[in-house]
Amino acid sequence: MGARGPYAPGVARREELIRAALQVFATKGYEAVSLRELAAQVGISHTGLRHHFASKEELLMAVLRYRDEQALEPEKAEGVTGMDWLRASEQVVAHNVRQPHLVQLFATLSTAASEPSHPAHAYFVDRYAKGREIAAKHVRAAQEAGRIGADVDPELVSQLFLATMDGLQIQWLLDPEAVDMTAAYGQFLSRFIEALSATVSS
Repeated sequence: MGARGPYAPGVARREELIRAALQVFATKGYEAVSLRELAAQVGISHTGLRHHFASKEELLMAVLRYRDEQALEPEKAEGVTGMDWLRASEQVVAHNVRQPHLVQLFATLSTAASEPSHPAHAYFVDRYAKGREIAAKHVRAAQEAGRIGADVDPELVSQLFLATMDGLQIQWLLDPEAVDMTAAYGQFLSRFIEALSATVSS
């Protein structure tokens, strides 16, 4: 439920600033713009922006949380588990095609955050760890259901799963006319699931 009463305009303005910052960070890069420059970009005074966000790092984390709220994650689907969860990831890719700024922000920041001193380093380390954990959990569920062979390594599958999704995103961002991310991922997923299914002993 959204905010009501005297605080509602402040919450709405904060969300507006987050959306504007998302586009600036995605197109210019987090390191390339100062908080003062960002304030000018979004049409607010430096003091006004500092009223909502005490630092650029605080704004960055707000942008990343907003990005997560807008993302379509397969684990959010009610009752979806095991092999069905893997198939549901195709919906995530189709959703991302409609939100290029969010994808660009994630791709840009995740690479920059490989530097341990980057303010988003811990966020991305934790996010990828959780992503691998969730994917591995569903691979194990598929194994328990007899859909994937017991000799398959769930952790390795989760790494390959995330690597393919993120790798296609980068190619699509660089050349969207040449790379049909949805079609490419759909074909990969079909072959990937087919290969996993074939590991079940006859």
